[in-house]
Amino acid sequence: MYHRPPKAAHAVVRRTCGLYYDEAPEFYHYLLAPAATVRKRLLINGYTDEFCARAWEAARSDEVNFKEKYAAESGGVRDADYQLIKHVTLSEWLQLIRDEVAASPGSIIAGKVNPWRIPRLLSGAGDVFVKLALLLQVFPKSPVWMECGYLYDHEEEPRSPQQIARDEDKQLADFPSGKIIVLTEGKADTRLITAALQSFYPEYAEAYQFLDFDEFRIEGGASLLARMIKILSGARVQNRMIALFDNDAAGLEAYRSLHSVRFPRHVRLMLLPDTKLAASYPTLGPAGLTQMNINGAGASIELYLGRSSLATSSGDMRPVRWAQWMENVGRYQGQIQDKDAISRAFTNSLKQGVPPKDMRRQFPEMDHLLQTIFAAFENLPPSPIEALYD
Repeated sequence: MYHRPPKAAHAVVRRTCGLYYDEAPEFYHYLLAPAATVRKRLLINGYTDEFCARAWEAARSDEVNFKEKYAAESGGVRDADYQLIKHVTLSEWLQLIRDEVAASPGSIIAGKVNPWRIPRLLSGAGDVFVKLALLLQVFPKSPVWMECGYLYDHEEEPRSPQQIARDEDKQLADFPSGKIIVLTEGKADTRLITAALQSFYPEYAEAYQFLDFDEFRIEGGASLLARMIKILSGARVQNRMIALFDNDAAGLEAYRSLHSVRFPRHVRLMLLPDTKLAASYPTLGPAGLTQMNINGAGASIELYLGRSSLATSSGDMRPVRWAQWMENVGRYQGQIQDKDAISRAFTNSLKQGVPPKDMRRQFPEMDHLLQTIFAAFENLPPSPIEALYD
């Protein structure tokens, strides 16, 4: 959230807000983000290009049917807009928007001001986020912003949009909040992934909710995670849910045990993803110290905390020690040594104030894990919502 005097506000905000004020306010209050950030957030929630194309086509078909019914009932003549809407494709429609905006540089793509000849195709899509996703296809490099001054005009103690969302979550705790629930094998996994998400991708962190192991004294483990996701699915929890198992023998065994269960479409079962680091990693067993592929056998959350966290003071990588044999998956369970030291090293790295882009580059395994979580529901259409405006 930005709070800036008019002269210090971003140019796109200053230029547009100025059209609505007879006298500029003392401060502009607004949200602003790059188009790529907003598009990724939409993808996380299932607003893929394919989904938005289907929504647009449904709106186009509804508009054609509306115009045909109106013409039949009133005896009217079908106009040029009807002919255009009946035959236009999505790619042609997007180009029409580009051309019209290019011809009218002062056009405002915001609020209720709509510069297009056939605007009902946009409002007809219904879901405001479909509209936004379509516009981002047309203007993939434009900033996306929202003026929030109305939040500060009348309240004695103004709340930011983020605070409002958090307060509503508390008030509606018995109902789905729309956030994606991520279930892990234990509190260490949750703590580390949550911290990494806040540090690497703070712009997406609000889309996820993690289980609180500490407050409710919930036990951890792969088998308990398997039971938990079945219980929550059986309780018809409507939030999208991800059950994230460790990429080791125990996690693989629990993951496979669920293959015969028919979960609802909004539930995803995932293993921590394979990595190049784990494909050749030092292990300690009866044969001594050897390099082995531990993906699917010994890759717990610590293997995603970066080489710098995994290294000892002498620079050697802490080995994975082979433990019990897991009969159902035909492999030994591996356990990394000095888990607490690895976690502390990673947590200390997060406290250094390094920019998110550099953190992602410094810890590619964790970045890969977060990207896998982001992509979990890209192929699942979002739940329908009311349009915020037409």
